[in-house]
Amino acid sequence: MAFTLNYFLLEPGSNPHQVFGYIALTTILVRIVWATITTNYASFKHLNLHYKNFALHYSHLRSRNIPSQSGHNPIGWLMIISTWLLVIGLATTGFILEEIDYFFGNSLIKNIHSIFANTLYAIVLIHIIAIILVSWWGKISLLRPMITGKRKS
Repeated sequence: MAFTLNYFLLEPGSNPHQVFGYIALTTILVRIVWATITTNYASFKHLNLHYKNFALHYSHLRSRNIPSQSGHNPIGWLMIISTWLLVIGLATTGFILEEIDYFFGNSLIKNIHSIFANTLYAIVLIHIIAIILVSWWGKISLLRPMITGKRKS
């Protein structure tokens, strides 16, 4: 929600824009801590980007049978990590632009901030499309577990 407000509605650099930027950063940092301390499917414990896991996910997609008791697939983890890094990058460049006088209005930092925002927007769109397609193709509910953290057995 913070990203949507900042990207579409709020004036760049305005106080509400900055507040929602910090809210987004805080949310990501809390999520990273949660992934560090928890043991469920949202945990770093389940992060495995080995090529064999990509192949296994691909074979599940080919057979149209995603295991119901699984967490994020390797592509999903890449999406998560990319999202986290982009939000952190947005918060950092936004902070630099607004709080460090030397960089106030700096076009390079502004461009980097814009690139991060546009890339995050593209990733969000890809993520939504992937959820819809993989849910349908893999015959598995992905939306409910993303919201509640639990799958129906």
